[in-house]
Amino acid sequence: MINNFWLKLSKPIVALAPMAGYTDSAFRLLCREFGADVVYSEMISVDGLCYKNKKTLDLLKFNSKECPLVFQLFGTDPDKFASAVKIINKIIAHHPVGIDINFGCPAPKVAQNGAGAALMNDLNKSYKIIQAVCDNSQLPVSIKIRAGIKNVSALDFIKKVKNLPWAAVMIHGRTLKQGFNGDIDCDLIKKIKTLIPDKIVLANGGLNSLEDAKDILNKTGADGLGLARGVIGNPWLFQEIKNNRSINTTLAERKKIILRHAKLFLKDNNNLIPLRKHLVHYFKGQKNASGWRQKIIQAETLSGIKSII
Repeated sequence: MINNFWLKLSKPIVALAPMAGYTDSAFRLLCREFGADVVYSEMISVDGLCYKNKKTLDLLKFNSKECPLVFQLFGTDPDKFASAVKIINKIIAHHPVGIDINFGCPAPKVAQNGAGAALMNDLNKSYKIIQAVCDNSQLPVSIKIRAGIKNVSALDFIKKVKNLPWAAVMIHGRTLKQGFNGDIDCDLIKKIKTLIPDKIVLANGGLNSLEDAKDILNKTGADGLGLARGVIGNPWLFQEIKNNRSINTTLAERKKIILRHAKLFLKDNNNLIPLRKHLVHYFKGQKNASGWRQKIIQAETLSGIKSII
C-alpha cells in the first residue's frame, strides 16, 4: 500500500459520503472547497470496469484538487474486484486516492443482485472480496457498511474482517430494513470503534446540522463523519463542522454558490439538466422556495441560471 492519506488527516475527519447520482466531480470539488477532508465517488461497478464500459470508466475521471478522493466499487465477484483494482492502479498512480468497497447500498436494484448491503449477509464472500482488493491494491482500502442486515450486525461483520489490512470503515448507523429512516445506532458504532482502535471509523447517517454532527461524534467516539444527503444544497455544513460554528447563509450567498456549482459542472458536461436535482435544494428554508425551484428547473445553461437568479 502506498500513499495512505488516511494517516495524515486530522480528526475529526469530515468526509463526503458516496451517493449515486450526486457525488460527481463537480460536487466533490465544491465540497472540498467548503472544507471536506476527503470525498467519495459515486458507486462504480466492477463488472463495468472489467468490461471496459465507457460510462463506467468515465466515473474514474477526476480533478487533482478533489484529492484525497476515494473511488467506491460495488459488485459480487472477488475476482472481478481484483481485476477492477488493477485497472484503477494503472490509472490513478501517485495520487492521494483510495478504494472503497460498498457493503451498504440499500437500493433494491443493487441489493437484489446480491451486491451492496446484501453482501453483508454473506460473511465469507465479503471476506474474500476485501482480501482480493487489499491483495491487489496499491492504494489504501476502506469499506462502507450498514448497522446490519437480517441476522448479521455490523459488529459481526467487523469481527470477521478486522484482521485484513484495510484502513477505514464508514458505518451507516441504520439497518438495511430501516433504509434512511429512524435513529442512528450510536452504541453500535461506539462498540465497533472500541473493537478496532487502530482503524479509522466514520459515522454516517442522520447528519443534517452542526448539532447532529456534535451529538453523533460525542455518542460514538468515531474518528469522523461521512456526510451525505445533509449536504445536498448545503455544502457549507462542512465549514460549520470544521469551524464548530453555525452559518446563516443568505439567499444572495446561496445564489453565488449555485453559480459556482454550475460552473464546475459545465467543465465536464454540455448542459445543466442533470444538475437540477442539486440546484432545487439550495433554496430550502428560503422565502418563496417553491417559486425559486420552479424557476431553476427551467435552466439549461449558465446564462439561463444567471438570468433567473
